[in-house]
Amino acid sequence: MRFTIRDLLWLTVVVALGAFAWKTQRSVDGERAKLSAKQEALIAKEREIDAEKRALDRKFLEMVDTTDKLNDQFARSQKSE
Repeated sequence: MRFTIRDLLWLTVVVALGAFAWKTQRSVDGERAKLSAKQEALIAKEREIDAEKRALDRKFLEMVDTTDKLNDQFARSQKSE
């Protein structure tokens, strides 16, 4: 079996395309892993921020309740005078 230069050029093209596809896929897999790790970190940060927001909302509602109670006491004290 004899190979011509044209056959070797085609073989080179096929091998080059295969190598390019393989390298590209590895690169995509690496980027996908990095993005997945970043996404997990962002989700964790989002949960942390949500927990802090809920805590602040509770404190705010407590302050509103305290303010309402103080206003009621003040109004009652003004009526009794």
